[in-house]
Amino acid sequence: MKISQEALPPGYNYKNQPDCTDLGHIPGTFGLPIIGHIPWIFSDLRGLSGKLRDKYGPIAKLNIGGSKGIFVANPDVVKDIFLDPHRNFSNEKAFENTIGRFFSGGLLLIDFDEHKAQRRLFQTAFKAEPMKQYILQMNNIIAKQIPSWGDIDSFTFFPHIKQCLLTTSASIFIGVDNKDEIKMLNQNFVDMFDGMVSIIQKEIPGTKWASAKRALRNLKRHYESLIPLRRETDSSSDFLSYLSKEKQPDGSFFSDQQIVDHINFLLMAAHDTTASSLTNIIMELAKNPQWQERLRQQSKGLSKDCLDYDDLEGMVDFDNVLLEAQRLHPSIPMSWRRSIRECEIEGYAIPPNTLIYMPLLHNYRDPTWWSNPDQFDPDRFLPARSEHKRHNFAFTPFGGGAHKCIGLHFAGMQVKCFLHQFLCRYRFTVKEGYAPKLMMIPMPKPQDDLPLYLEKI
Repeated sequence: MKISQEALPPGYNYKNQPDCTDLGHIPGTFGLPIIGHIPWIFSDLRGLSGKLRDKYGPIAKLNIGGSKGIFVANPDVVKDIFLDPHRNFSNEKAFENTIGRFFSGGLLLIDFDEHKAQRRLFQTAFKAEPMKQYILQMNNIIAKQIPSWGDIDSFTFFPHIKQCLLTTSASIFIGVDNKDEIKMLNQNFVDMFDGMVSIIQKEIPGTKWASAKRALRNLKRHYESLIPLRRETDSSSDFLSYLSKEKQPDGSFFSDQQIVDHINFLLMAAHDTTASSLTNIIMELAKNPQWQERLRQQSKGLSKDCLDYDDLEGMVDFDNVLLEAQRLHPSIPMSWRRSIRECEIEGYAIPPNTLIYMPLLHNYRDPTWWSNPDQFDPDRFLPARSEHKRHNFAFTPFGGGAHKCIGLHFAGMQVKCFLHQFLCRYRFTVKEGYAPKLMMIPMPKPQDDLPLYLEKI
């Protein structure tokens, strides 16, 4: 990749520039009027990526509801953009008109020096000592919630795991464990995600978009109400208490708005993405009972009801099942950035302020990197095969570079703690021939929320 070394004009601010759509020299079309490629992105993102690649090559036009840019799937380009040594690719501007409408100011959506400084705040929350406390809270909540699942008629997995993980995340990160508060938070997150993918993105009463915006306001008001309480209390150990008391270099507190934005994004990332991931893990284990039993026997071999922090590192098969589920059903199927200066990608000049869409899921099933890429085969991650190391950026389930997921070990801990208790308590199956329609947006999961048959052990 070549990047222009020409200095930006004095006073120039890339954040004030509109998206560049002068991309006539890029192969392909911008799809349907106004909505572009949205119908295919919602219904079959993997299929759309394959068709664009087959028809136009490694680069093509892509239009997501009027946000026009380029599609590029080459893992070499993904590497250059994620690592971004020349600081030429903006997260903030890339996400501004999509998830930025609900999660602006979150850690993923800020750039460069500001991002580096605020990321340091979060690193404290994910060090070993806090994690050893989190696992105790996690185990306790899981142990209280899952015993009743086996008594539910017509059990569907996703709503229950979402509620369980939100309860865990709310306790750990904002110190909330009241059932009514958890119910309120959950409903608002559900309403927000339902509305985020609306075709009509105007706040018209009665629309899902209006409900989503109302839910966002409800959540932010609730976080704001907690900040003064956390600043006045010395005994609380949740992350909101820490963030509320932390000071900037000039001695001032972070503003309430900054804290609210970070907490809103953190809670979403800590429960929704992992709920999606666990739903896909459980689906694959139900369809591959030999793997379900393999994990179960490993858990039973520990002879304990709940995992300890020191158990986590040795659970290699659990790690590989998580990675394989992410490969087949990635929580982040596509990432994007926006260029700041002109650059060259795949031999094409890319103007400043151009949106660059990277459908990561295309690389995750590319036979160039994976043997039998459509098959569920966690052993492909064992050292003897190490298929994920054939190219370091052909598989990036937690991102890469400065914006690599800061909570990846927390997510892995959630997955292992839940699976351990769930596998020891239940044997689970799906109906014969189960082949659900899989949704990708806003979170990859079976569209029917994964109906399960639970057998108590």
